[in-house]
Order: sequence, then structure tokens, then C-alpha cells
Amino acid sequence: MPDIDKYTLVSFAPSLAIVAAMIIGTFVAVRALKKVIAKDAAKAGE
Repeated sequence: MPDIDKYTLVSFAPSLAIVAAMIIGTFVAVRALKKVIAKDAAKAGE
């Protein structure tokens, strides 16, 4: 495994943070969307 120096880490860390934020955001959005769909389905069933 190649050594990671601080100059490589300076450009790599923000990219990794953005990717992690997008993955977490996707899971949060899917959970919220499921709740909204369930509420809508309950209203349609009334």
C-alpha cells in the first residue's frame, strides 16, 4: 500500500467526505420518502 502523505490527504479527504455525505443523504431521503408514501397511502385508503 502506498504511503499517504499530507498533500495527498488534503485532496483526498474532502472528496471522501463528499461521497460519504451523498451516501448518508441518500439513505435519509429514502427513509423520509417511505414515510411520506405511507402517509399518502393511508389517506388514499380512507
